[in-house]
Amino acid sequence: MQTLELAIFLQFFLGLVAAVNPVGIMPVFVSLSGHMTPEEKIKTATTANVAVAVILIISLLAGQLLLDMFSISLDSFRVAGGLLLLSIAFSMMSGKLGEDKQNKQEKSEYVSREQIGVVPLAMPLMAGPGAISSTIVYGARYPSM
Repeated sequence: MQTLELAIFLQFFLGLVAAVNPVGIMPVFVSLSGHMTPEEKIKTATTANVAVAVILIISLLAGQLLLDMFSISLDSFRVAGGLLLLSIAFSMMSGKLGEDKQNKQEKSEYVSREQIGVVPLAMPLMAGPGAISSTIVYGARYPSM
C-alpha cells in the first residue's frame, strides 16, 4: 500500500512540476527583475515561491468545498481542466505561450511596479489554472493523502 501511495504522489508531483513550468518562468523573471539588485531578486523569488505554495495548498485543501459550493461535479471539472491543459500544451507546441498583448504604456507601468512576486509571477504564471485544477482534482480524488 505504501508503494502505491508513493507512486500516486510522484505522478501528481511530476505533473504539477510540468504545469508550474519553473524553467519556462525563468525568462519572464529575468526580464521583469532586470532592474533589481541581487537582494531584491532573491526577495522577489522567495515571495513568488511562497505565494505559489500557499495558493496550491489552499486549492488542495479547499478545492472540493469550492466545487461543492458551486455545484460542480468532479468529473465535469476534470474534463474542463483537461481541456485547459490541452490548450496550454498546444500553445506550448506552437510557441505562443506567454505572448505579450500589452501596449507600450501598460508595459512601462507593469515593469515599473516594485512587487512582481505575487502578481504576475506567482498567480497567473506559476500557479495558473492548469496547476490549480490539477491540485483540486488530486485533492478530491485522494483526500486521505
